[in-house]
Amino acid sequence: MSNSLHQPVLLNESVEYLRAVTGKKIVDGTFGFGGHSKVILQKGAEVLGIDLDTHAVNACKVLAEENDRLACFHGSFREIKKAITEQGWENCDGILLDLGVSSYQLDDSTKGFTYRQDTNLDMRFNQTTGRTAEDILAESSESELADIIYQYGEERKSRRIARAIVNTRTEDGISTTKQLKDCVESAIGKGPTLNASLSRVFQAIRIAVNDELSSLSDTLVDSVDALAPKGRLVVISYHSLEDRIVKKYFAKESTGCICPSEFPECRCTHRASIKLVTRRPVVALDEELATNPRSRSAKLRVVEKI
Repeated sequence: MSNSLHQPVLLNESVEYLRAVTGKKIVDGTFGFGGHSKVILQKGAEVLGIDLDTHAVNACKVLAEENDRLACFHGSFREIKKAITEQGWENCDGILLDLGVSSYQLDDSTKGFTYRQDTNLDMRFNQTTGRTAEDILAESSESELADIIYQYGEERKSRRIARAIVNTRTEDGISTTKQLKDCVESAIGKGPTLNASLSRVFQAIRIAVNDELSSLSDTLVDSVDALAPKGRLVVISYHSLEDRIVKKYFAKESTGCICPSEFPECRCTHRASIKLVTRRPVVALDEELATNPRSRSAKLRVVEKI
């Protein structure tokens, strides 16, 4: 697997906001093929690379053989505190979370992330554990499938699609991406919106397989805890569900009292733990948009620990 398949998004902006310099300890919670980490290492910082994907961890280990300031951890960024502890760090000075699916994962025929290839329905980032997409499609009720597709894919025709999945699996089962694609097409028909619906359905199933939204919520909390004072958390999201979680958490934790406005005095004892570095999301400039299609939907948000 070649790292030429993936261009890091918002690379310069991420590294600048992390303030990576010699002596700083930076966690790359989504290492991938190290696009961001390589530049952070060039700045002189130490890097702890975390990834669920075996290919990514192997790439990290190869790079670590050439640079003793890089360490690797095979696991979810949900385990960020464990990874930091095992590395022997008390805390860290910066954390980068580049969310979503990378180009090389979409092109990996063993994953089943995209409807554009006919392959097995797996969709696990870590293919050594957990339920596959095929398992979820086989075991979930019609209402559960409809909820997954609507909540995680924001697909309005979720009930119709869920019904088609249940009707199909009673005959032959659903084990390939083409079979799932055919189910969606049979439910809503061919037309100009078909590809958009397919993208939303595949996204929804992938999020359910990897428990991505709960994992993100937990990781945001643990990441702030793991930062040293004045340490920064940089998050790049690619769809509204992720960005909404990040924006909401950052807003809450950068605010003091969160009591209802009608309360005459504070009863919550909540205190801000972070401050916003970016009031609005940072997006890609025209130059990057022209060369890297993935950057079109990317939103970067940054906070600093108080």
